[in-house]
Amino acid sequence: MVSDQQRWCILRHPDADLIGEIFSGKRQVHTPDGDSTYPLPPYEYFIPFADLKTRPTEKKSTGDDEYQSYDAMLDERALRNDLHHYIFIRKPKEVVLQILDAPWHKALRNRLYTYRDENGVPIEICNTEMERFKTVIKRYDFQIVNGEPSDEVREGDLVTIISGPMEGSDGQVQEIREKGGQVLLTVVFSMFQDKMRIAVPGISISDVRLKTQDAQQLLQDPVIGHFEDELIELLCHLHGKKGSHALNKEDQKRLKFLYQYSDIVFEDNDDNRKKFAALMLICAYLLNDKDAITRRTQQVEDLLLTSDLRPLTFDLRPLTSELACYLMTALFIVKHEAPLRQQVKAWRQSHPDCSLALRRFVSIAKQIRCYK
Repeated sequence: MVSDQQRWCILRHPDADLIGEIFSGKRQVHTPDGDSTYPLPPYEYFIPFADLKTRPTEKKSTGDDEYQSYDAMLDERALRNDLHHYIFIRKPKEVVLQILDAPWHKALRNRLYTYRDENGVPIEICNTEMERFKTVIKRYDFQIVNGEPSDEVREGDLVTIISGPMEGSDGQVQEIREKGGQVLLTVVFSMFQDKMRIAVPGISISDVRLKTQDAQQLLQDPVIGHFEDELIELLCHLHGKKGSHALNKEDQKRLKFLYQYSDIVFEDNDDNRKKFAALMLICAYLLNDKDAITRRTQQVEDLLLTSDLRPLTFDLRPLTSELACYLMTALFIVKHEAPLRQQVKAWRQSHPDCSLALRRFVSIAKQIRCYK
């Protein structure tokens, strides 16, 4: 459990720099009794964009609100200006309440206030979330971007960031654009118990994963199908009627391009994860990467051993599922062992309605000379 000393509270003031100077001891405030000296603990505090010298949003002439409302979509400076009013202090809520009740605070022309939950208790932020917020401020700039939605991720989709400084954060896609051949997203993050929403641009589409299971499937299925089509074609170059090692050598550039995506993670679909392991084994085989072949062969064998598919044996007991046949076919293509092909052949003959991709792989397997 995180200790109180590692938690932060959110304060707000029209002049955050003034509060920063008070906390640091650079400025004193004359209290009502005339005393200008008062003890202040050594607070650790953080003011976003503390060096921002532009004026905050102007006051409304009506006086209804102290500061003019803004639309971040219309005023890209508005969010930066607004964040400059925040002071994040690394002290437990009890200390924050003491600050709000202190004579020096009551002597200020404009009072501090703290964000509270529905019970009126000051909200506390864990240090991990605070460090993530600091990372956003330091590494990203806020901007408005425009663009067309891609085929897979669209505006309004809920996503999880899977790599980079915002890894582990959930957000909603606000804008999509293409720049230099890359699809870049602006993702809106809710932070500090939904008290703040920040739009962070420039996040690569490869660094997000859709949250809904249906949407995730839309991403994963085309990935599997694309790799199947590519590897079937490349296998034909090696084992097809007109295939040759020379032709396979010419395919190395395409194979290396495919293999760079070998770490794709299929969190919500165990079958796709296992299929992709088999595809990457075939890719390593076509690349003739012996270390990768050894490692990935063991991975596919472990999937057969540790899953409910069936024990990995070399007799003619029938395979139990299409997925088991899929994995066994990949093992045969790489190992060229006759017992493996016999099991694949037996399952294929008893399941003529199996998927087209598996039928194509089995058809190629028939062209491979196997070992007894």
